[in-house]
Amino acid sequence: MRSIAILAATWIVCTGLAHGAEHAPGWGCGGPPDLQDGWTVTAPEAQSVTPTVLCEMGDGVAAGHLPEVDSILVVRHGVLVYERYFNRPHTLSYDAATRHVGNSMTKSVVSLLLGIAVDRGLIKDLDAPVLSFFPEFADLRTPEKERITLRHLLTMTAGLNASVSAQMLSRDHDPDRHAFEQALAREPGAAFEYSNLDTEIIGAILEKVTGKPLDVFAIDELFGPLGITDVDWYRRLGNQRAMSSNGLSLRPRDWAKLGQLVLNRGAWDGKQLVSASWIAQSTSPQVSAPKSFSYGFQWWLGHSAVRDHTVAWTAALGFNAQKLIVIPEYDTIVVFHASRESVQMVTPEIELLNRYILPALL
Repeated sequence: MRSIAILAATWIVCTGLAHGAEHAPGWGCGGPPDLQDGWTVTAPEAQSVTPTVLCEMGDGVAAGHLPEVDSILVVRHGVLVYERYFNRPHTLSYDAATRHVGNSMTKSVVSLLLGIAVDRGLIKDLDAPVLSFFPEFADLRTPEKERITLRHLLTMTAGLNASVSAQMLSRDHDPDRHAFEQALAREPGAAFEYSNLDTEIIGAILEKVTGKPLDVFAIDELFGPLGITDVDWYRRLGNQRAMSSNGLSLRPRDWAKLGQLVLNRGAWDGKQLVSASWIAQSTSPQVSAPKSFSYGFQWWLGHSAVRDHTVAWTAALGFNAQKLIVIPEYDTIVVFHASRESVQMVTPEIELLNRYILPALL
C-alpha cells in the first residue's frame, strides 16, 4: 500500500509538471481562475457543460492531435466555464492577460459602433447614398456610385473594387477619395463580395457623424462600459485613422464580452449599449455568402450539424482563424484565437466546435 501511495503521489507531481505550460495553478483542465474582471467563473458542470469532453479537446490540442490554436474560451449562461491557453516553441506566450489580434473580427466591432450611432440618431437612414456623407467628393459622383448606400457597405454588396487592399490604404494619405475613384466592379446590391474597402468607408462615416476618432468613440461608447481597458488598435490608414477592417487587439476574455453583449441583445450590466433592434438586424441574414454562409451587417451566420440537430450561430471571423462565435440556442459564447495561418478562414476551429464544444453542451 505504501508503494502504491508513493507511485500515485509521484504520478500526480509529474503530471502537474508536464501540464504546467498549459494550466495555471488551480485551473485543472481548463477551469478559469477568478480574475475580478467582470466575469463570473464556475466549473463547466455547474452550467450543464460536460467537462470531460472539453478536457479531451484541450489535451488533444496540447498534444498536437487536433487543430493548433492559441486559446479557447467557452461562456455558458453568462458564466466563463472553460479557458485554456496553448504555448508552443517559436510563438508568443499567451495567457488571460495577453491581448490577441482579431484581424477581421474588427469589422463586427465596427458594426456595433455603427449601431450606436444609428441609435443616437446620428445616422437616420441606412439607404441614404453613401456619397451624401462625403460632399467633398462631388467631382467623383456618377449615377452608378450615387446608388451605393450604407446598407450596401454593411452587407458587402456595394460593388466597389475589392482589390483595393487594406495594405494599399495604409499607405494612402487620402484613402476615402481613393476608394471612390475606383470604377465599380458590379452594380450596387447585386452580389456579396468580401471587401475591406466597404468597412473602411463605414469607419470614415462614423468619424464624420460622431466627430470623434473611431478608436476614441469605441473606448467611450463600447469598451469603457464593458470594462475593457487593455485595447490596442494597432493598424492605421495612411491618414492615421484606425483601420475599420482590421487591427483591433483585445484580451480573449474581452473578445468574449463583445460576444456576450450580442447574446444579451445589446445590454450589459443593466444598460442598453446597443439597441436590441440593431443587434437583431446585424445578426439576421441579409445576403447569401460563400460556403453556405449568410451575412448580416458585418457578421457571419453559419450552422453546425451535431447529433442530427442543426445549431445556428453568428460569428465575427478573422484571418488566421480568429473566431468569436455566438450560439443563442445554447446561450453560449466561444472564442478561438490562433497564430498559424489556416487553409481557409473557416477551418479548422469549426472542427473543435462541432466535435467537442457543441457535444459538451448537448
